[in-house]
Amino acid sequence: MSITQLSVFVENKPGHLADALGTLAAGGVNVLSFTIADTTDYGILRLVVDQVERAEAILSSTGYTVVDHQVVCAVLPNEPGVLAAVARLVSDSGLDIEYIYLGARDSLLLKTEEFERLEILLIENGFRVLGPGDLR
Repeated sequence: MSITQLSVFVENKPGHLADALGTLAAGGVNVLSFTIADTTDYGILRLVVDQVERAEAILSSTGYTVVDHQVVCAVLPNEPGVLAAVARLVSDSGLDIEYIYLGARDSLLLKTEEFERLEILLIENGFRVLGPGDLR
């Protein structure tokens, strides 16, 4: 049920983020969620898109380094304390979260090596977990 996230390495210079996103837009790919983490020379643009294979092909053909990962995407009610409750739930389960960020449609994206275990944990605790078909 997990979804594919693309990690794109983007040079940390003015205009390069706009170029990467513009490349996707020109190819008809819709960005549904994203976050970016930077280092001195490069940023890692993490994307959830509506057409994973197309996005990967477009970006790779234009010189970007692209890596795909499975992430868990859970819908959160928009109310105080929910994010803290999820963080505590995951922590108490002993799962290791590599990174986490808010996404589209009131969602939370979580990267872990044990994504199937995380999906089960979230579902058993009343959270809706999205699959690829839910993102179109």
